[in-house]
Amino acid sequence: MQMSGWSACLDKKGSRTMNEMDKLEQMLKENNIPYEVAVNNYSGMKQIWYPNKEEAISDAICHNGSYGFKEGLLEIMGLTLNNDTVEGWLTAEEVCYRWAIHYRIVRNLKED
Repeated sequence: MQMSGWSACLDKKGSRTMNEMDKLEQMLKENNIPYEVAVNNYSGMKQIWYPNKEEAISDAICHNGSYGFKEGLLEIMGLTLNNDTVEGWLTAEEVCYRWAIHYRIVRNLKED
């Protein structure tokens, strides 16, 4: 996975730190929310799909050109709250919360 030149992921010494994409992936795993990680064809960077790439309801990215990249924040497509197809400047916590609510609603509807 390509990470060179992604200053939003580096600390002051140039070492890779846990970024919002890493945090999102960890939170999804800890909360048993289905997801799939792939490499974005445009940027070569990590992209996280919910619940998976083939049946995507939403996805998260953070790469040069995405809304929030310079701040190290995420952009999502789907499950936005701004009446647009994409929404940026989101934390991993905000994205995970949206996906978790959707997942629990859908799961409860399937159980009824």
